[in-house]
Amino acid sequence: MKKIFFIACVLCAATMQAQTTVDDFENSSKTWNTVSCGNEIVDNPHQEGLNLSCKCLQIVRAPQCDNWSGAIYTLPQAVTGYQYVHALMYRNNSHKPNLKVTDNGENLDMVPVNTIVANQWQDVVFDISGKAQVDYLMFMADRDEITEAAVVLIDDIIFSNDATPRTTPNAQCADEAEPGQDGEYTLVWNEDFTDGSLDRAVWNIEVNGDGGGNNELQYYCEKAVAVGAEPTTGKQCLILTATKEDYQGKQCTSGRVNSKHKLHYTYGKIEARIKLPQTANGLWPAFWQLGENIDEVGWPKCGETDIIEMGHKDGFNGRQDRYFNGAMHVGSAWNHVWGDAQASEWSYSLQDTFHILTMIWTPTSVDMYVDKEAHPENKAYFHANLEPNDDADYNRQLVFGKPNFIIANLAVGGNFPEIYNISGVTALANGPRKMYIDWIRIYQRGDANESFVCPSASDPIEPEGTENNLSPTLPSREGEKLLRNGQLLIRRGEKTYTVMGQMVE
Repeated sequence: MKKIFFIACVLCAATMQAQTTVDDFENSSKTWNTVSCGNEIVDNPHQEGLNLSCKCLQIVRAPQCDNWSGAIYTLPQAVTGYQYVHALMYRNNSHKPNLKVTDNGENLDMVPVNTIVANQWQDVVFDISGKAQVDYLMFMADRDEITEAAVVLIDDIIFSNDATPRTTPNAQCADEAEPGQDGEYTLVWNEDFTDGSLDRAVWNIEVNGDGGGNNELQYYCEKAVAVGAEPTTGKQCLILTATKEDYQGKQCTSGRVNSKHKLHYTYGKIEARIKLPQTANGLWPAFWQLGENIDEVGWPKCGETDIIEMGHKDGFNGRQDRYFNGAMHVGSAWNHVWGDAQASEWSYSLQDTFHILTMIWTPTSVDMYVDKEAHPENKAYFHANLEPNDDADYNRQLVFGKPNFIIANLAVGGNFPEIYNISGVTALANGPRKMYIDWIRIYQRGDANESFVCPSASDPIEPEGTENNLSPTLPSREGEKLLRNGQLLIRRGEKTYTVMGQMVE
């Protein structure tokens, strides 16, 4: 109630302010009532240009709806002393929106004073000079004759005495904040791809055409991996590009990177801000991890954790942009594996702009989320208990309690979408598709079970108090294996070694 009271007081004293904010739709407590068709406060689908905020008002007028379809807000008290109303707007056509106000009971319609453009944010200005007082604001999406739905997004509405359209972007969305302490977790590593080139001390670029073990169609090559700007937002990103072309005996190329034998960690929270490509049909983007010991034990004994995969055939028929899954795999052989893939059909598109994927990994569980900070109400789309058992190959607590490295890739075709010929990959019919990764972050709590290794990190993390912290009762049998802080060790005589032969005592 304090916030509402404060806003009301500001509006009462409008004549004393250079400008007054009506609504920015971030945690808004105001009620915008629907007129005729429909409106709602939504996630900003175009965080670019002038508007980097999280939320905005969306008004939709379908062709069969009245031409006064819109949204109306009754001010807590009448406003006086202002000459202009400004509103950031993003339209799917270049028709003029209308603003209706009431001046001492007289309803007045107004059109913008500036030229309207489609498909970009602009500050739209309405002249209300000469009005004794304004009691409400009503934005009408489109009063022209239309055959397709008119959609307008509105944000940062203000009263002002300056007719000049705003040109400075507003405050960035909360999910764009600089990394740092995150509750009980502390940032231990941040990759933001702003150095202009890929850090090869951390990342390997895969070069092969072996189909990833899934009959995939692409040839992974260096030219499909780049660091550059995402064109809409200008964000510096890791860019993986899938292209339909003849190359090394394959009919398409794409990109895949991993941090194997360079960066690996055990337990914590990993987050990535990713703009996924339009997958329909045939693309298979993924962000995932594998056990660092894959060379010694093979797959799936090393364990696989898929934080997100998109493009599965079950999402075809119009659901490709919101149908995805998280998964975990472990077992004794490739054809004898425990797999838990939990599919979700999300309430909004994940292929429109950047979204944040989060995985929280502890010794007892794994949970995965979409846009967790911006939408605390979003439940985990994947959950797994890491139960111990007597079979080492299926002991999830053992297998998923050791270092993992990170992988990001954009596959084409294969077993996941069940497309085995390039002619069926409609996603590449009109040119290349790109997967953009803005940043990747790893957080940890400082628990003794956690570990983190990265040669290019300024301060590689070794959990406090764990240096040479072997089990109090070491196995005495030659070659006996033990797990120390998530790392598999081998006891030989009086010495203890990693599986790579490095002595740890």
